[in-house]
Amino acid sequence: MKKYIVIVSLFVSYCTFAQEFFAPVQNQYIADNPYLISSAYAGIGDCWQIRGSGFEQWVSIEDSPGTQSLSIDGRISDRSGIGAVLFNDQNGFTTQKGVQLSFAHHLTISEYNNQYFSFGLSYKFTQFGIDTSEFNNGDPDNFFNPGLASISVNDSNFDIAMLYRLGRFFLSANAVNLLQKQIDDFNPTEPSQIQNYYIYSGYTFYHRFSNIEVEPSVLYQNFPSDGRSTTDLNLKVRKMHRGDYYWLGISLRSLVDQDFKPLSVSPMIGFKKANFYFAYGYQVNVNEVLEPSTAAGSHMITVGLDFGCRQSNCGCTY
Repeated sequence: MKKYIVIVSLFVSYCTFAQEFFAPVQNQYIADNPYLISSAYAGIGDCWQIRGSGFEQWVSIEDSPGTQSLSIDGRISDRSGIGAVLFNDQNGFTTQKGVQLSFAHHLTISEYNNQYFSFGLSYKFTQFGIDTSEFNNGDPDNFFNPGLASISVNDSNFDIAMLYRLGRFFLSANAVNLLQKQIDDFNPTEPSQIQNYYIYSGYTFYHRFSNIEVEPSVLYQNFPSDGRSTTDLNLKVRKMHRGDYYWLGISLRSLVDQDFKPLSVSPMIGFKKANFYFAYGYQVNVNEVLEPSTAAGSHMITVGLDFGCRQSNCGCTY
């Protein structure tokens, strides 16, 4: 099994050279944490929110990929918010670690119909590394330098985000890695174009007599460097009860550039009780990369706490 992981890691490492410095986007944003994919959400809400998330893939395989993140965001004035994310992603012998710092400002277009616009800006520092010590085995023909124990490169970059809300409708557009990347000496064929783009949109239907919310949403991701694009189709149902709530959800991820070929299905469940938040999801692979008996699914857990709650004088941050 160790040999299998090495082979997978070599393939993923080669692909990742073209896509490095992308913060991993998993389904944790559905767990009431859209700030993970859009800095424009920083400061929306009455409370500061801290969320810790873990995503472990292919749990039956040794050294399988895993992603962890810790985020915090909150309001610093009636119309402005800040946030930060620490993330760590490991896939076999490749690692990606980083920190993101964000600022968001929120504007009111019309209080009459609850129409608001938000703008977010983030600075992101990312360290990407590959441990090649177990790839070489003294083979001089290996495409990695046999004497090189590891490869590590850093990147500083910026993201921008915009969020439009009209009543219960929301639309967020995000541009990631605005600066071109300097080509690394060890891989002169590596593309310098590392931008990618997200569009996240949805609508929350509410039935006041049953205290039930139904929220369909979609996340579209585009990677111009190699033409890849994916789409998440999501559905959440919340049951509200005296300020607390419980929810069920499901997410389907597909490859748009391959005629919407499905990649995974993720049922999820969660609740918020007082200031404590918890969510759990199980991702099932439906592609042909791994056999179902081998993949064994992936686990997603989010734990959070709300604190420092106070209502703003501006509806733009409700």
